[in-house]
Amino acid sequence: MQQETIYVLHKNGAKSHYIGLDYLLNQNNIKLKHREFSVAGKIFKALIGLNLFLLKKQFINCWFLFGLRFSKNKRIVFGIAPFDSRLIKLSKILKNHKIFYHTSWTFWDKTFHPKNPDNSTEVFETWRKFIEDQAIHIFAVTNQTKKQLLANYSIPDKKVSVVYHSLDSAFVTKFNSKRVSKSFIYLGRLVPQKGIEEILNYFLKNQHLKLTIVGKGKLDNIVKKYCANSSNIVYKPYTENKTELAEIMSKHEYVLMNSMRTNKWEELFGMTIIEGMAQGVVPIATNHSGPKEIIGNDTGYLFEEGKLESTLNSIIEKSFDSEKSKNARKKALYYLQQNISSYWQPILE
Repeated sequence: MQQETIYVLHKNGAKSHYIGLDYLLNQNNIKLKHREFSVAGKIFKALIGLNLFLLKKQFINCWFLFGLRFSKNKRIVFGIAPFDSRLIKLSKILKNHKIFYHTSWTFWDKTFHPKNPDNSTEVFETWRKFIEDQAIHIFAVTNQTKKQLLANYSIPDKKVSVVYHSLDSAFVTKFNSKRVSKSFIYLGRLVPQKGIEEILNYFLKNQHLKLTIVGKGKLDNIVKKYCANSSNIVYKPYTENKTELAEIMSKHEYVLMNSMRTNKWEELFGMTIIEGMAQGVVPIATNHSGPKEIIGNDTGYLFEEGKLESTLNSIIEKSFDSEKSKNARKKALYYLQQNISSYWQPILE
């Protein structure tokens, strides 16, 4: 008998967001496969770079999308940005299948979303029909997401489940690392909206503090430049090795997230926050909708945009709060895949 398969269909693939689902399906002898719907640009990139692996992957994605027109009743977890106009075509391709929408977006009143250029009556109506009628169930990454969906669409409460992103068990590994006093770590994309330069300027002026930057992105050359001019700032290229990342985290006292809201984005969850908390690293983050749902007064610090300097100054005046560290680690365990997996249960019903 062929093993049952459930699919995740996502713009670019985001396997780390589905480890809780994968855990649940493994417990039920169901296979999870990942597919992507944004393929044209990647095919071009693969051809230019002679990347056969990437090219093969896109052919698999294309064949999957083509096959959806001639099959039915596949269970698909669908991740697409709110009000993306591509839903007009994709909803037709998916019409004969069981669709479970997965979203972390926390604003659904149409005033703030990542696809502003796509605004049109047709797009908004397509999304209304998709949310209210086509999607069998909705998995919301935060309570704020669920609250907004219920406020802006005619859907029952039971149609939306809150399922936080899951913590990889590698991050709860215990190391014998000694925390460096007054040490901070940033882990993530090196892009302007993460407030990287403001962080770097602060630590350049406060060389008695230690900062480790782990990541990649368009600002990596700027980060390297600051490192060259300061002995207290260290840059480490991003690695996919979760155990290695956890060990790096464990040597620090604070994990820092200085996200800056743009006209179409804000920090929605922040995997780095729970990954650091799992090592007892105390989180400091701007009070965007995602971090606000994770960080409490007993586990870390939230601050308003533009107040990074005053916030850090007030924190470093005090001794490292070991109680916050213990509470952070304890709370992070809640996000382990085996705990979060049960909230994916509606996909089996």
